[in-house]
Amino acid sequence: MTDQRVLEKAAPAEPPPPAVRPAPGRRRPRFDRQRVSMLLFIAPAAILYALMMIVPSLQSIQLSLTDWDGISPTFEYVGLRNYEDILTGGRFWNAVKNTLILGLGSAVIVNVIALAVAMMLDKLEHAQGFFRTIVYLPALVSGFIAATIWKYVLNYNFGAVNSTLKSLGLDAQTRDWLGDHDIVIGVLLFIICFTLGGNTTLIYLANLQSVPQELVEAARIDGASRTQVFRYVTWPMLAGAVTVNMTLMMIAGWTIFDQIMVLTMGGPGFISETMAFFIYKVGFGEYRAGYGSAAAVVLFVVVMATTVIANRYMRSREIQA
Repeated sequence: MTDQRVLEKAAPAEPPPPAVRPAPGRRRPRFDRQRVSMLLFIAPAAILYALMMIVPSLQSIQLSLTDWDGISPTFEYVGLRNYEDILTGGRFWNAVKNTLILGLGSAVIVNVIALAVAMMLDKLEHAQGFFRTIVYLPALVSGFIAATIWKYVLNYNFGAVNSTLKSLGLDAQTRDWLGDHDIVIGVLLFIICFTLGGNTTLIYLANLQSVPQELVEAARIDGASRTQVFRYVTWPMLAGAVTVNMTLMMIAGWTIFDQIMVLTMGGPGFISETMAFFIYKVGFGEYRAGYGSAAAVVLFVVVMATTVIANRYMRSREIQA
């Protein structure tokens, strides 16, 4: 009896039966139900997005090949004539130049200033919430409202800037800030940078606070200076934030419209037109909807191409870092 028990204990346990797996071509009914439920939840938003975004975009491509004025029920197809007129017109290239200055310029300036401000906020030990709120406040104001405020501040006759200069005896320094063709682009660049920095600063601040302090302390113990710590420890950890902020700022820069609409209406003349305002002006103000649609298609291609190229470069920099 004892030998039989010993043999039973020594005998290897039987392996559990293999789990029954469904055939490769079959799907579980529960998974199918979940998938249908998810599609039903997504369907309303997808349909609305298609009706409001995709269908009008495709229709714009069709209208860009016509001479439609935006009002008449009929139009004629003119082929690529609208695109030829756009690419050979000086007004369009002036809008492209302004968009590059305002878009890329604001992207670089805002990111540099936002990173510097975020680093200062990260070093604060007291009242961090108060200063974060102050920095973020301009982002809460819509571009239209902010531009309206700046329009009154920079007014030549009764604006706060010129009034202050006159009260200080600097009458010679007063300017028609929004009407002087030599400085209007610089003024617009300043206003755009002022209103777009809040979100960028908070993104950098969040990434700075996620940098492992052990790496920073180790670098300092090894004798690294503040500049070296930032260059070799902090900066590589911010690569993802730089990619996000630069991409968002470039897209926002390419589509600048409300500030131009409120402050200058593209003037004086056509000096301060951007691509987005150029599309609005020719499409709705000059009743050349076909021409404006062609400009919109060109803007879409430019935005997509520059965003993809910039994103790839930023991603490659992240990998190297």
